[in-house]
Amino acid sequence: MKVIETMLGGVLVVSSLFPSASAAQTGDTDYAVVETSAAAQNHSGYTVEKNVMVPMRDGVKLATDIYRPAKQSVPLPGRFPVLVDRSPYNKSGIRKEGIFFAQHGYIVVAQDCRGRFASQGQFYPLLNEGKDGYDAIEWAAAQPWSNGKVGTVGASYGAWTQYTAAMLAPRHLVAMFPVVGGSQFFPYPGGVPSMNMSQWILYMAQTSQQAENLPKVRSELTETFNNPNPWLKLPPAQRGEIFKPLPLYEKIFRDMYKHATLDSYWKQQDFYPAGYYRQFKDVPMFFISGWYDGTVGGVIENFMQLSKIQTSPKKLMIGPWPHATGNSTCGEADFGLSAAVDEQALELDWFNHWMRGAPLHIIDSAPIHIFRMGGGVEGELKAGKIKPGGEWLSLNEWPPAGTRAVQFYLQPQGLLRTTSSGNEESSSLEDDPSDPVPTHGGHFHAECVQNQAALEKRADVLTFTTQPLITPISIAGDVKAQLWISSTAPDTDFVAKLSDVYPDGYSMIIAEGQIRARYRNGMNNLTLMAPGTVYRLALDLGPTSNLFEPGHRIRLDISSTDFPRLEPNPNTAAPPEQWTNTVKARNTVYYGGSHTSSLILPLINKQ
Repeated sequence: MKVIETMLGGVLVVSSLFPSASAAQTGDTDYAVVETSAAAQNHSGYTVEKNVMVPMRDGVKLATDIYRPAKQSVPLPGRFPVLVDRSPYNKSGIRKEGIFFAQHGYIVVAQDCRGRFASQGQFYPLLNEGKDGYDAIEWAAAQPWSNGKVGTVGASYGAWTQYTAAMLAPRHLVAMFPVVGGSQFFPYPGGVPSMNMSQWILYMAQTSQQAENLPKVRSELTETFNNPNPWLKLPPAQRGEIFKPLPLYEKIFRDMYKHATLDSYWKQQDFYPAGYYRQFKDVPMFFISGWYDGTVGGVIENFMQLSKIQTSPKKLMIGPWPHATGNSTCGEADFGLSAAVDEQALELDWFNHWMRGAPLHIIDSAPIHIFRMGGGVEGELKAGKIKPGGEWLSLNEWPPAGTRAVQFYLQPQGLLRTTSSGNEESSSLEDDPSDPVPTHGGHFHAECVQNQAALEKRADVLTFTTQPLITPISIAGDVKAQLWISSTAPDTDFVAKLSDVYPDGYSMIIAEGQIRARYRNGMNNLTLMAPGTVYRLALDLGPTSNLFEPGHRIRLDISSTDFPRLEPNPNTAAPPEQWTNTVKARNTVYYGGSHTSSLILPLINKQ
């Protein structure tokens, strides 16, 4: 059934990237009231036609809301540029975006992905999105209200729907604006299972068409989603039992645990943009991510690789943000008003230029804008926030010109220095998977900046810290760690975190990374350890940018768990989908002598 709605005027609101669990379950006819103003009513009306069923090439029809510019409740005549936004989280969540762009002279096509909410078909993550996205773009271009120019927008999964369609090169696609979309869907960073994937599948099952008809099942899924840790602690085989009443989502869960290496399953085109850059249509793209977003490394990779092989302009913006980008606050930190960005204004500027030929008014000529954190008020808590400060840097390349990798070597007494120690020493921790180090900030939901000081007092966390800095140190690029380790277990994990320690002791997490020891020689080269033998591990803590001020200290934390961000290693060498029990392991880090464990920072000249 199609529904026609008209409204005059509107309020500019930046929509959040993810709906809440309750919002995602509302139907397409349950909308918030949109306020209007007399001034806006003279020129910025819109209409929305709901649940237009758009056919795909295989006959499956996808529910689509169409927002159009209007005057006095009547769609304006003529042809307009079109923006396509496809979501598995309920197209009603795109409503504010649809209104905003309709009021600025665009048609917005908001579509439920296959098998989600009002759309027909069967959902499976990403593998249908390329063809469906292509068909949606070409359908939009052929409509009588379209001028044939189509752009794409969307964040997170909505960024992936853009990538998958662009890899099929739709004829009428002319510009893209992907936000927080990575370069591969593989949910095993450093070989360690990400718990975000389990929680995401749980959320998708909870909000599925199938669960809608099973109220008891939906209730259990909702309760589990709202308090996930007991469920996440279960072995995967038991964890998957919650999906039994929903065979489709059970299959998704089992499939993703069955493939724990970067095999052909994860290298399918729709899962793996990193392997198919030459398939992308060459159109202008504006990428956005945040230093505390788990996809930031992949976003940078997409930007860099496509910039190398394509001729159309590419832009990259990275702020001090989590997966939900654009705000000035992140966890316990307030980075100042300059850190906030009006993403809708950027999108409008971008599409006005590439779809209407208007000059850019907000976006400048620099290809890269990053927010370098640090340099603000020292760790004083004010209104519940610390004030790291920071500033935007305009760059022509990434990492910035002149970046050099500098090693900070682990030393006795928990010190970090730029010179290595002549004598070999070691520090050990006991890894108990049943009592993991709790996640506190970093790349986990929207927690971002959190004080690591309490965690650093745990016996299963090793800390290495510089003396207070005399001169500032500015970094921009990939942070890495090289660790020489041994374990009593045949397989275990190591987690590393970089922090900026303020003079008052506040330990602000900057970057983090992990590795499962069995994958120390590569994700497709599984090699277990001999207990007590020393091995070299290379950890990637990802990209960041920070200014460590004089009086601050640089700290490296080392542990073997980070729950619930990561699934603890059972320390038994069992494959991820098969473990049933866990054992403790004594894990040792060596430094000095021939085993020079170090933190490797990308130093730049202070700009």
